[in-house]
Amino acid sequence: YDFSSTPGKPTIVPVPNPSVPIGQREGLSNLDVAKINKLYKCNCCSSVLAKTKGSFSSVNYPSPYPNNSNCLWLIRIRRNKIFLQFEAFDLQTSPDCSSDYIKVYSGNSKNSPVLLDKYCGQGLLPSIVASGSTMLVEFASDETVTATGFKASYNRVNCGDTLKDSSGVITSPNYPNKYPKNRACFWVISSPVGYKISLKMLFFELEDNDRCVYDYLLIHDGSRPMSPAAGPYCGTKKVADFTSTANFVLVEFHSDTVWEFPGFKLSYTF
Repeated sequence: YDFSSTPGKPTIVPVPNPSVPIGQREGLSNLDVAKINKLYKCNCCSSVLAKTKGSFSSVNYPSPYPNNSNCLWLIRIRRNKIFLQFEAFDLQTSPDCSSDYIKVYSGNSKNSPVLLDKYCGQGLLPSIVASGSTMLVEFASDETVTATGFKASYNRVNCGDTLKDSSGVITSPNYPNKYPKNRACFWVISSPVGYKISLKMLFFELEDNDRCVYDYLLIHDGSRPMSPAAGPYCGTKKVADFTSTANFVLVEFHSDTVWEFPGFKLSYTF
């Protein structure tokens, strides 16, 4: 609009589909990253991930990653939030993960809030949700021991967050007004090791269905969608109080494209 000769008219319109987005002001493109990597002779493992879902891994995965790696993946999904989960994880173990590590930020720089502090060793990492539309994943290795590395996947969600406060409230979008259609929301609650998480439903009214396949709520005992779950719940069913067996809970909410209801409100504590 800024350089249009006709006020209120766009400067450029894509053809044949005018709804296709063009240009961006949100950060570096993959071409920008490639040019900077070449200019400064950096490892070429950094990239911008702008699709609504995808996967990425350490260099050479599942073969060992190289020494002296320093890689950044910027996940950027417009007008949505990001749900990240690790499907495989094997890094060199070291005190305080000072040698090889993964670190995740809720934002587009290392100055953004930390979602997942330095992790190393073996075993699956917890899933996490960014508070906004960008997430930065950092991977570093030192000059000695390597391992097979990691593989991670991400997808967009319409709402949700990673919650680390010792108590709080989760509500459906727009609560106490009706939630919007066609929403997928993930909240990951994370407590310190050794602390179990307790949930209590304060209000609940979703679209009703015998099998709860349209609008529904799931409470997972763990941070992953494949973790054991209570539910699905829908309609005005009583949602029993829930206590986790470990230090992560995933609350998952979905609405379809038809009906809208007041939704839910639950509290948690650990």
